[in-house]
Amino acid sequence: MVGSPSLDLLHFGGRSVRSAGGAGLYTALAAQRAGADVTVVSPRPDPMPLELEPADRLLDWRGPSIPPDALPHFEIEYLPGGETVYHQAVRGSEGDIRYDDVPDAGPGAFAYVVPLLDPALQLGFARRLSAAGVRVGCGTYAPGVRQHGDIVARVVGASDYFFCNEEEAGLLFGSIDDVAVAPGRVVFVTRGARGARVILGDHAIDIAAPTVDELDPTGAGDTFCGTALARIAAGDHPAIAARGAAACAARTVTRIGPAALLSDEPPPLTPRDDRLRLDPDRTRRVAEIIASAPEATAFDFTGPPFPEPGDPVALDFFFAGTLQQFGFWSERGGRYDAPMIASLGGRALKGSDYLWTAFRRWASEARDELTPGGQAALADADFNHRLRDEDGVNPLPQGPLHPACARAYGRDMLALGLTPTSLLAEADATERPLARFLRRLDQLGGYKEDPWRKKSALLTAILSQRPERFLRFGDGEDVPPIIDYHCQRSCLRLGVVTVVEEALAAKLANREVVSADEEEAVRAACHEAVAEIRRLSGRPMGAVDWFFFQNRTRCPEMSEPDCPACPADAACAHRTELFQPVFRTPSY
Repeated sequence: MVGSPSLDLLHFGGRSVRSAGGAGLYTALAAQRAGADVTVVSPRPDPMPLELEPADRLLDWRGPSIPPDALPHFEIEYLPGGETVYHQAVRGSEGDIRYDDVPDAGPGAFAYVVPLLDPALQLGFARRLSAAGVRVGCGTYAPGVRQHGDIVARVVGASDYFFCNEEEAGLLFGSIDDVAVAPGRVVFVTRGARGARVILGDHAIDIAAPTVDELDPTGAGDTFCGTALARIAAGDHPAIAARGAAACAARTVTRIGPAALLSDEPPPLTPRDDRLRLDPDRTRRVAEIIASAPEATAFDFTGPPFPEPGDPVALDFFFAGTLQQFGFWSERGGRYDAPMIASLGGRALKGSDYLWTAFRRWASEARDELTPGGQAALADADFNHRLRDEDGVNPLPQGPLHPACARAYGRDMLALGLTPTSLLAEADATERPLARFLRRLDQLGGYKEDPWRKKSALLTAILSQRPERFLRFGDGEDVPPIIDYHCQRSCLRLGVVTVVEEALAAKLANREVVSADEEEAVRAACHEAVAEIRRLSGRPMGAVDWFFFQNRTRCPEMSEPDCPACPADAACAHRTELFQPVFRTPSY
């Protein structure tokens, strides 16, 4: 964390308080509280002021010694309605921060460079850290954008992760709706009580914020920055990291100064949706069954219709095919109608089986079209031809969304200079290959849009379980939960997830189209439940997922469940009236 803590005078709610402060302090403490090991690069006061002693005990603070009165200090007034007025801003020793004070942080490390009063200094740090292979986050502040907009724009371009509020986004991009950055880069726009927006290249995801009673708004944005970066470094998708960051920022504003970040309380969890709950006892019983079930064995993704082991088309086949694994069902009158079934090669094939079979034919007809370059150039008509059934029609229910995902994947891969082979080699060169691989998929169209990473998780399972072992895992790494609609249906019917709200339960039972908010609530609960089943069972996620995927034949969409054939029958709540959320999404 590059940037100096400060000593500030704060005015809010009719009171004035002296407090430890500064973007550097809040960001560093938030990252530390989220689980990161944090080094602060900044001149260090000697003797240490009383207000900064608690932070000094938690952080590795490196830099030359300075007298306490050389620290930056600010006088800030928070007005009703959210306006912030800086009555005084003294740079102090901030300009004395030197790159030579940065410890040896090679590839894989994360750095945050605070919005320094001199944006050119911030830009210099960002560029040098990035050149060293460090993942760089930067922030800004409105006066700096107004005075040095051209330099701050270059800071945006030099940042892997850029943080700003809605006003600053307007100054830099025109409006929050106009925010877009190069493929592979992420912008977080904080919006106060309205949460945040996460922009991954050209795709935006909105995040809600918890409702709290605000006391002191100081450091909310910086708490968000530090928490988000720490969670991304730990492996979260940027949108999931932002959820946790919003929760931590909300708690920060309920205390004076950084008191919440210095407390012994555990960091706040992302609030659960109270319309659903997990059943711990039933979750444990299901996990015990999976722990010894012969059906819970990881599938190796070989045999028809998959490429033979060693086939050079395999990587392009799986990268391009997995991102199309969504939406295999039709809707009529605002309700689920039927699963997709189409004929190919003289057989009636359902959803995923049809898609893999069509892709195998595609690989034999025009394998170059499955490369990133081929996908980027793909016209809708070409995609429809490759996915044609025996009547010559593409049966996928979501039509043009499929070739759009293919092009987005290809364009992002080309923009980042990646191929499936180079991406895997890059991941394999790190201590945590899976984390690096997932972070790369978070940059690619067709994969990055889903915070819960269903298709990304499926691809990691395929690549790690194939005989070629394309993707290896580091110590403690495993495939994330793979939450598709079959898995959600099983979780609801088994009773590991209970729908508390009667209105939502009725919608699910009636197979009605649900809202985005309702779908998110169900899927998040199922994600948590499956992760717990994996933990309690001791089985790898590939085995747990294959158990749930096979359950689609025992507990199907359109016919009565075959409960005696289900290994989990003894633990099941038999809520067979429930159905997965009926919701159109390219995520699953």
